[in-house]
Amino acid sequence: MSRPQWLTPLRGVPVVPGTPSVAVVVGTRPEVIKMAPVVRALRSAESRVACTVVSTGQHRDLLARAFHDVGMAPDIELGLMTDNQSPSGFVARCIAALDEVLAQCGPQAVLVQGDTSSACAGAMAATWRAIPVGHVEAGLRSFNFQEPFPEEFHRRVVGVAAQWHFAPTPESRDNLLREGVPVHRIFVTGNTIVDAVRQMDVSRAFENPAIDRIPPGRLALVTAHRRENQGESMRDIARAVKRLVAAVADLQVVLPLHPNPNVRGLLEQELVGVERVHLLEPLSYPDLLKVLCASTIILSDSGGLQEEAPSVGRPILILRDRTERPEVVQVGAGILVGTDPDLIVKEALAILCDPVVYERMVTVPNPFGDGRASWRIAEILASSLVDEVESPSISMVL
Repeated sequence: MSRPQWLTPLRGVPVVPGTPSVAVVVGTRPEVIKMAPVVRALRSAESRVACTVVSTGQHRDLLARAFHDVGMAPDIELGLMTDNQSPSGFVARCIAALDEVLAQCGPQAVLVQGDTSSACAGAMAATWRAIPVGHVEAGLRSFNFQEPFPEEFHRRVVGVAAQWHFAPTPESRDNLLREGVPVHRIFVTGNTIVDAVRQMDVSRAFENPAIDRIPPGRLALVTAHRRENQGESMRDIARAVKRLVAAVADLQVVLPLHPNPNVRGLLEQELVGVERVHLLEPLSYPDLLKVLCASTIILSDSGGLQEEAPSVGRPILILRDRTERPEVVQVGAGILVGTDPDLIVKEALAILCDPVVYERMVTVPNPFGDGRASWRIAEILASSLVDEVESPSISMVL
């Protein structure tokens, strides 16, 4: 697969001897997308630090595509994914493999993102090597270990290990303060997803030709995959989709199917053959953003889309009972609806049929920042590692 010509390759950047180094650990598609701007900032001439990208291969196929989409290649590729892997089994393999990598590379810091098994393993392996950890997207909390599971547990573990907490919002900072994290270790940077969205080229044609064949009309992007929504809740989401297309004559639904067979099989069973519901294979990130920008409404249980929707000015119905991104709801860019078909349909129809409701939701300020989060993170790390002093708090006003 050839690299897009408009992207600057991130691999093979010359390293000046004696330059402090940072190991960036990624393992899933969202991590690659959100960390690519950070890697670019770290590898800029101004940052004064070297950067090694380590891929755990947690999600093998989606990960390869994500690296291609952002024009990035891992410097070290571990390929740890196995069929039907459990979180505990993967974390055990990942810690052992990362321990060897860190022993050989000897970075001055390890940077992890979010709440994945790879992030948890990266933080633990670094801690046992006495290497300080930076946590990108720190401080998100649902306050329920089961929703989402195991992500809430992972982010808490990383929070215990982290020296630098790069909180995307003041709400996340406040969560950390309540947990006793010293204020001088917390930096409100904004969310790097805003940087990623702004850096992605969406002017090209769709890669998936099926999107071009969708008839004219208003577009709804629907995604569902969360573990807590699998089973009857997923069936309820499908029922809501069927009721929506029946109620809105010009509505076209784009639903990329998650590769998890438990999700895919149920949604196919409920929605194959339903008029104006288009079940697609997982989309490349540029295609996903293009569909997002073309949509009138988003229905999703994805954490990433809760950040991306307000970043491009689209209203989102959050298909979960609680969210660790309450800022979306607080500013009015999204509504928590869970998986109750009646509530989903009611709120979706209000957005689709009432111009005042729609305009109110799409004109609120983006709670996730100004697109400069990655620069702030790189500057904080450089100040800490190069100057060997604790960096001052570089915060943004949200």
